[in-house]
Amino acid sequence: MTMNSTEHQIGQLLRDGHSPDQLKSMIDLPAEQVMSHYDNYIKQRKNQQLKASTQHNQASYAMSLRP
Repeated sequence: MTMNSTEHQIGQLLRDGHSPDQLKSMIDLPAEQVMSHYDNYIKQRKNQQLKASTQHNQASYAMSLRP
């Protein structure tokens, strides 16, 4: 999955501590479109976190099998 520039901008603003409501006023797009990009960004982050967690759990399990 790749992020488009708006989703990247949203991610940066969220990391800077801005709320979703602030995003609507800061990004020059209709509010519905901003929130759609926001939702996509959140879904991508959750998928990335799940993937990282799964990989970590698999690595931990593999290490536990070593004598």
